[in-house]
Amino acid sequence: MSEWGVVGVLAGLAGLAATLSAPMLRLNTTMTRLAVLVEELSDKLGALERENRRQHERLDASLEGARGELRGHETRITVLERGSGKNGGI
Repeated sequence: MSEWGVVGVLAGLAGLAATLSAPMLRLNTTMTRLAVLVEELSDKLGALERENRRQHERLDASLEGARGELRGHETRITVLERGSGKNGGI
């Protein structure tokens, strides 16, 4: 192979390296940004799940209080219904 052949091969390899390196650098940058975004989303999802759990606990406590109040009302209604049969209807 002549000297100009070697120069041509080296120029071709340099062009190939330049052609491949630009998309690889952009891909690497994009992958890095995506990794950061996924980590941020993961943190936000964890916070959202914690808040959701707290809200459910608060709702469960509220429902339990309402159930107790409902049981009291049911008891009073039952007592009134049984009493109305004895007194001839109130």
